[in-house]
Amino acid sequence: MKATTREAVTAAGGTDTVPPESFRDVMTRFAGSVTVVTAHDGTRPVGCTATAVLSLTDRPPTLLASLASDSATLRHIRAAGLFGVSVLPYRLRSLAARFAELPADRRFDGVDHTSGHGAPLLGGAVAGVVCRVTRYVSLGDHVLVVGHVIHAETDEDAEPLIHFARRQTRPQIRTRTRTEV
Repeated sequence: MKATTREAVTAAGGTDTVPPESFRDVMTRFAGSVTVVTAHDGTRPVGCTATAVLSLTDRPPTLLASLASDSATLRHIRAAGLFGVSVLPYRLRSLAARFAELPADRRFDGVDHTSGHGAPLLGGAVAGVVCRVTRYVSLGDHVLVVGHVIHAETDEDAEPLIHFARRQTRPQIRTRTRTEV
């Protein structure tokens, strides 16, 4: 096993942290689902790719999504008070780049989605939730958007897209043999 140690350094503001480059390198080793966070802009759906999405609690069901402070999607979430999260399946991995790179007004062009619960959810997603925003927390250059889940759906047969070590992959599920049980 190759291991690298990075020591904290005192930054300009006096905070003892590892350098940002080292932090980014380490974070690539945190495997995560690739999601698209969505909202309505009043007339059409908007959305962006995100990997910093997680459940906070199940009482009440609450989700957190971290978005860049200057995100157009965040502006529309603030206006609508609702947001959707779709977990991308491996077979639709091209949508990850689409929702990260295309101009915001073209991201949904030709993309299957529904909007029946107040925020867009992508067709074919592994899972989808719609949340009502309960709070925003500004941290650094991001905003944590917290919301109560008001709709949830899953596709039990879909295989999730995973982001790990700066690449897109899928889980390697190994089935147990009878002797392993």
